[in-house]
Amino acid sequence: MSAKGNSNSSEPTDHRIISVATRLFYEKGYHGSTMREIAAGANIKAGSLYNHFPSKQALLMQISLEVTTALYQGALARLEGLETPTERMRAFVLWHVEVHAKQRLAARVADEQLHALEPRNRRRVLAIRDAHEGLLRQILEDGKREEGWRVADVAVVAFAIGTMCTQVDTWYREDGRLSPKQIGEIFADFILAGLSGGAELGDGAKKKGAAAKSVR
Repeated sequence: MSAKGNSNSSEPTDHRIISVATRLFYEKGYHGSTMREIAAGANIKAGSLYNHFPSKQALLMQISLEVTTALYQGALARLEGLETPTERMRAFVLWHVEVHAKQRLAARVADEQLHALEPRNRRRVLAIRDAHEGLLRQILEDGKREEGWRVADVAVVAFAIGTMCTQVDTWYREDGRLSPKQIGEIFADFILAGLSGGAELGDGAKKKGAAAKSVR
């Protein structure tokens, strides 16, 4: 679906511009989209666009910063008051999936077009992403200590869980058979079953390495 002609004229102009830019960056990439196309999609003159956003970079930064901040701040709010690592992991996964389903275009743009941000802007977004991942790593550490979760490498397992939840934005569709909450619950059950299962997550590589040595 093209961004052009799909904007709602009753929306505030800034919102229309962001909405159109998000879809264009999602469909064509940052470098493949022009300010003229964004202006046309938002039903404003190209020159007027610069009264709202000084550059295409400013648009990408706002999209990336807003969705990344919402992901992190929302996770903090969902985790507040939860006592056990199991409760926190479920809440974290449900929220991560919800954001990447309900805001899938912006979330995908923030991920795939990160390289197009200028270094200073990229560092700012990455700092928030790192803080968000830090929440997940802490949950895994707490789970190992308090509930006996079997995690061979916290960084690797955190990356795997985060990637699995993030990739929802590549395949989720609003008219699909499952809601974001249903998908999140399936993911959370799967992850928690693995964390509390008999085999230590991340231990397979060690066992393969040991087996390979034994047959040499």
